[in-house]
Amino acid sequence: MWNVLRGDEGLCKIDKECHLLEKLDLCRCPHVSNKGLIAIVSNCPNSTTLSIESCPKIGNEGLQAIEKLYPKLQSISIKDCPLVGDHGVSSLLSSASSILSKVKLQGLSISDFSLAMIGHYGKSVINLMLSGLQNVSKKGFWVMGNAQGLQKLVYFTIASCWEKLMCCFVSGDGLVAFAKSVGSLECLQLEECNRVTQSGVIGVLSNQIPCCL
Repeated sequence: MWNVLRGDEGLCKIDKECHLLEKLDLCRCPHVSNKGLIAIVSNCPNSTTLSIESCPKIGNEGLQAIEKLYPKLQSISIKDCPLVGDHGVSSLLSSASSILSKVKLQGLSISDFSLAMIGHYGKSVINLMLSGLQNVSKKGFWVMGNAQGLQKLVYFTIASCWEKLMCCFVSGDGLVAFAKSVGSLECLQLEECNRVTQSGVIGVLSNQIPCCL
C-alpha cells in the first residue's frame, strides 16, 4: 500500500474485507497511525509478513498490538519510522520468538537493548539485517552475539555503518568475535562499511564464513 491510503479510515475499511490477508506492506503512508494498524491486525490473524516503511505516525503502541494479534508472524521489516523504539521492537521479538525467521530494522531510534533482545529471542531468525542504527554500540552487538539465541542465523547484513559506533563493531576484533559466537552463520554482508579492517575480514574468512563487502 505504497502512498495510497489517506489515513486510518482507509485501512479500517480494508480490514473488514481482508480477513485472509497474509502480507501487509505499508510504505510511505504518512496519515496511517497506530489506530489504523491495530484495526487491520486485529482482523487478520493469518498474516505472516509485515513491512512498515516511512510511516511517521506508527510507533511502539502499534507494534505492541502486533505482538498480541499476529501469532503467525514470520517476517518483519521496519524502516524509517521515528516513533518506533526499544519497547515496540522488544515486544514484537519476544512474542514471535518461536517462528520469526526474518528481521530487518533500518533507520530506527533503537538502542543496545533491542540488540540484546534480538540475541536472546531470535531463536528462529535465519536472516537478519541492521542498517543505519545511530544509537547502538559495540557492546550491543557483543551482547547480541553472545546471548546464545541466534543459533539458526545464516544471513547477516550490516549496512550504512560509517557511524562511529557501528565502525567499532565491524573493525577487527568485534567482527571476529561475533562470527565465532554465532556458529551457524554462513554469509556476512557488509554494505558501505568503510572502516572494516583487513584483519577483521581475514578473521571472518578463517571461520569459513563468506564475507561480502
